[in-house]
This record gives sequence, structure tokens and C-alpha cells, in this order.
Amino acid sequence: MAGIAGGLAGSWIGHMLFGATDSSAADGTAAGSSNFINILLLMLLAGGALYYFLKVRRTPAPVLSGLTRRSTVDGPLLAESHAAVLPMATAKDIEITTADKTAFQQQLIEIQTAWGKQDLTTLRRLVTPEMLAYFSTALAEHASQEIQNHVEDVVLVRAEVREAWTEDSTQYATAGLRWSARDYTVSLSKQPGEPGYLIEGNDKAATESSEVWTFMRHQNGKWLLSAIQQVD
Repeated sequence: MAGIAGGLAGSWIGHMLFGATDSSAADGTAAGSSNFINILLLMLLAGGALYYFLKVRRTPAPVLSGLTRRSTVDGPLLAESHAAVLPMATAKDIEITTADKTAFQQQLIEIQTAWGKQDLTTLRRLVTPEMLAYFSTALAEHASQEIQNHVEDVVLVRAEVREAWTEDSTQYATAGLRWSARDYTVSLSKQPGEPGYLIEGNDKAATESSEVWTFMRHQNGKWLLSAIQQVD
């Protein structure tokens, strides 16, 4: 035992071992009986301590195994990492329908557009709370640096569902998405046309980007974005 309980137990054992010697000097007969009882109690205590060490202290902690799917949030939206641990025991593959693929395409366009407009109200309807926190943090950093990333005229070029599975009543789907858009970052402290206004990207011509997006939904509800992985 440790802490206060251990201190009290130690004091009691010490009293049995050493206090009995003082009492034996005063009364030899009483001391003999007391020593016998004390030794018996000490043996019981020692046996309990041995049982605790062998049974409790040496019992290994349960091993919790599961399926870990990791997705790194990186790219034009923000640079963070997101990890989801999903139990393998209840994981089952599911089929993604044409309606689901259409929803993924619409999510891509709406989320990219909302990001470019710094529209957290719209993002709140389209992403999980964890992703919304990442978006909010990234937008706050941009505001502090007085910059803004624009993603405009988003057009889906190619989409491929890589895997889809269910965990109890929650469904997940990972899709490789490639799209074109005018993706550029500007300085909010300068006017258009001034030197240093355009920080990165091209505000005139569209460029293509590829990312892997993971969506989730609960009980066949609306799909929400839960992770983004940049494709090299």
C-alpha cells in the first residue's frame, strides 16, 4: 500500500514488533500471549501483501487492439494532422452509391468556396467539430498575418472512392479528389495591384490540386468532412 494507508499500516506493524518488547518487560505472561497473536496477525498481513503483489500488481493491463486510420490535414485549406482510431471488431465495408458520390462532389465545392470566403457558418454545416476547430485556428492565424487564401471557380476533375466502412451506426468513406480552381493568397494590408498584394498562387488562371478526403455520417444522415490528406 502507498500514501496515508501505507503509513498507517507501517506504524501498526512497528507497534506489534517493538511495542510487544516493552510490554513483555512489564508482564511476561501477557507478553507471551500478545506476541503469539501479533505474530499470527503479521503472518496474515504478509500473506495478504503477497497475494496483492502476485494477483493484482502482476496482472497485465488489458490489450485494446483496433484499426487505426490516420489522415494528415495538409494543403490549401490548412496544415494540421488528424487521427481517428476505429475499432476493428465492428468495422464492415459498405457500398457507396451514385448519390453519395454526388454529395462528395458538392461537399468539395461548398467547403472550398466557404474556406475562400472565411465563412465559418457554412463550414459548420459541412464538417465535423474537430475539422471546424482546425479551420477556425487556420483562419485565425491568417487574420493575425493579414493574409487570405482564395479558392474560386472550383471544378471537380476526377473522383475515386478508395474505401468505405461502417463503425456501429457511423459510416465513413475515403475519396481521392482532383479539382481545378483559382487558388491564391493575398495580403489584406495592401490593395490589388500594389507590390506584395499577391503572395502566392495565380488569381487569373486555374490550377489543379489533389487531396484525399474522408467523410463520415451518422445513421445514414448527411455526409460531413472529417479529414483531409494532401497527395504528393
